Amino acid sequence: MQGYSPQGILANWGLRALGALVDAALIIALLIPFWVLEYAISSAFGFLGDLAALAVVIVFATQVGQYGQSPGMRMVGLKCISQTTGQTIGAGPGVLRWLAHIVDTLICYIGWLFPLWDKNRQTIGDKIMSTVVIKVPQQKFSLMPPA
Repeated sequence: MQGYSPQGILANWGLRALGALVDAALIIALLIPFWVLEYAISSAFGFLGDLAALAVVIVFATQVGQYGQSPGMRMVGLKCISQTTGQTIGAGPGVLRWLAHIVDTLICYIGWLFPLWDKNRQTIGDKIMSTVVIKVPQQKFSLMPPA
């Protein structure tokens, strides 16, 4: 059974997980050179890698806020919108939404599974920020949103 929001069809858990995996793979690909340098040269590279990964996560969270999509979400055809207005939530709230997802993780990752049974297919972070994720047409891979 498909869930429905006035703005579109709610995304299922599998698509959401796939989009998150694409984003995670991008961050891991960024970290690999830092890990190699950390092992070969200095532990300082590990710290620099952590900072680079945090910067990328913030960029992705900002993209979700401004455009409704991270690179992984664009690829699989997802968009995050406000549950009440149907519009994107803005850059700052996008970062806050990412921080709200920490709650999903802190409770033994159960919050990430909420879309499996929740009528609005929301994680706890989505509930905190009043956002839903809907299906939209897939786009070609790009790190930055189309102009």
